[in-house]
Amino acid sequence: MHLPRTQPRFAHRLTVRLRGMLPVYTHDVSEGGFCADMLQPLKPGTAVEGSIAVGEEELPFQGEIVWTQRAAGERVRGRYGVRFTNVTQDFRLRLEAYRKMQGKRLVRWFT
Repeated sequence: MHLPRTQPRFAHRLTVRLRGMLPVYTHDVSEGGFCADMLQPLKPGTAVEGSIAVGEEELPFQGEIVWTQRAAGERVRGRYGVRFTNVTQDFRLRLEAYRKMQGKRLVRWFT
């Protein structure tokens, strides 16, 4: 049984650039993290550093991969979740302003 999320997730397609990797796009974003697809997702527990494009700005973040879901094997596209571990107050304010500007496109609580 899945537990409800502590923070609502919003269906925003934002560009994420992780250090040393090709850009990926988010499925959903919350104040605490995001979900995205990539080829060969990193293992849970891996620390990541990068930036997320919010409007015209690139906002830096540090995070941790908390879960992965592979489609079929090690070399196939998969989905992964990142929890922000270090973001600035400016990051949070700009993300909130972007979310308000885009409107509420909530994602199911049990995803």
